[in-house]
Amino acid sequence: MIPQISQAPGLVQLVLNFLQALEQKGFTGDTATSYAERLTMATDNSVYQLLPDAVLFPRSTADVALIARIAAEPRFKSLVFTPRGGGTGTNGQSLNQGIIVDMSRHMNRIIEINP
Repeated sequence: MIPQISQAPGLVQLVLNFLQALEQKGFTGDTATSYAERLTMATDNSVYQLLPDAVLFPRSTADVALIARIAAEPRFKSLVFTPRGGGTGTNGQSLNQGIIVDMSRHMNRIIEINP
């Protein structure tokens, strides 16, 4: 039997605190916390479903670095992050019940190749 998400759980306070810290430090990307937005990231090209706590869409490498810096703070050590591209994995690689960092919305161009 394929596990399915049966209800819309609320947001964890620690995740809300992390998102607030991101905003205060100048995060320019988008965040998604509504059930509908999170549900769109609960599946990929596999049969698995995991509802994330939140989804981040960094706009720049500075946003990615900011996410990492704040995540490294001791108060956020229990949070789990998973990078996501196009969601085409067939084994649930981009799924996580923590925070998804989706690069496909804004960071979707090759600027330079330096072999």
